[in-house]
Amino acid sequence: MGGLKYRVKKVNMKLNTGDVDGYKVQLVSFPVIKEKQLMKYITKSSNVPESMIKACAMAMVEAINYFVINGHRVEFDSFGDFHLKVESTCVDTPEECVAETVVGTQLCFTPSTAIKDMLNMAPMVKDKTLSVK
Repeated sequence: MGGLKYRVKKVNMKLNTGDVDGYKVQLVSFPVIKEKQLMKYITKSSNVPESMIKACAMAMVEAINYFVINGHRVEFDSFGDFHLKVESTCVDTPEECVAETVVGTQLCFTPSTAIKDMLNMAPMVKDKTLSVK
């Protein structure tokens, strides 16, 4: 693993004192890994047939959906947890607080401590070809 590639990007920040030019670190984006590519990678690293991996992944997604929609938080010790979050408008009385006041529902993922630690320890590698000079 080579590390997290970043570039230096020139930005304009709006502060109380006015506009200020500065520079920030921005992660370099790479092509999206599609499901098929991920399944092939897992097959090679685990020696489990792709069809079985696909079936297990589909069953896990279905199970996560079922439990989360029914109010559960789903935890994977080494991966993280999934839970629902809702946003609603503020109303004056408890009686006005009904389902129609919900303006959005979001499925949230919180990475495990192990994943957070791995990300914090990952080396940062400057991509000189994409950086501002």
